Amino acid sequence: MKNLQCILCGSDHIKNLESINTVQLARLYKKRARVDVRRFFSENVIDYCECQDCGLKFYWPQAVGDGKFYDELQHYKGYYLEEKAEFIEASKYVSQNDDVLEIGSGEGMFTNFIRCKSYTGLEFSDNAISIAKEKGISILKQSIEDHAAQYPEEYDVVCYFQVLEHVPNPGKFIKDSLQCLKTGGKLMIAVPSEDSFISEAVNFYLNMPPHHSSRWTDHTLKKIAELNQLKVITIFHEPLHIIHRKFYRKTKIYKLLSSANSGNARSIDLGVSNAIKYGLSTIFSHLPILSDRYNIGQSVLIIFEKSNKTM
Repeated sequence: MKNLQCILCGSDHIKNLESINTVQLARLYKKRARVDVRRFFSENVIDYCECQDCGLKFYWPQAVGDGKFYDELQHYKGYYLEEKAEFIEASKYVSQNDDVLEIGSGEGMFTNFIRCKSYTGLEFSDNAISIAKEKGISILKQSIEDHAAQYPEEYDVVCYFQVLEHVPNPGKFIKDSLQCLKTGGKLMIAVPSEDSFISEAVNFYLNMPPHHSSRWTDHTLKKIAELNQLKVITIFHEPLHIIHRKFYRKTKIYKLLSSANSGNARSIDLGVSNAIKYGLSTIFSHLPILSDRYNIGQSVLIIFEKSNKTM
């Protein structure tokens, strides 16, 4: 696409995968989440793109949710899980001698899973900061850009869970976070996995703007290491969470019902035939006709080591 650069690597080799009708997208948010998102879209179409160099999939123009939007989403069942497999896995790489920075920390729930020398969270939600303060958890209302300028190479561990897919400029966000990290320190990132079943879900509005700005495969996550002189320590895919099993079965059954014209699959389909397939998928998802025991869940965690002092 002409004059458009990748928001991760800066490449101008961009392919337009699909043009999404923002009126239909706003209708989905209103119907299923009871949230009005029309204010985030200045145009009637938003493009779903893919970088041909790093593989990042992202939306353009960017439409990023604000604090009010996320407050309104809190009532969504399963939106925020207090116990996450990614927390448990990440905690294995944190020692009691580490200074830890968590970006987009919320109430500081990750502190329930780690023992460390010090913990600092960055968060913009006043409510989350207030709750954390009552628990004695240090949370600052500060951007990573400002924090990096103030505390260069301060931390042994920098982490962010389910944050990167929401930011409009992930390339710069990652570089700012690495400025805070000591040489030899660990960067931990967890995002929704585009290699999981959620990439096949039709009308999955939470994986589109203004909620998600980008989509991440393992291939793209590994590109972060190449772009920033990092070493990949591990990649961990969470097991399918019990609360997501019905969603998984519905998605897989829907795909089977749509297999005849799978080449024309789109992110949004509000047609009558789609409604019928969706209804059938919901009915059949209650039946034990599809095993979900051995399938990966929605989230992936990647852990890097910062081996180069100059970022």
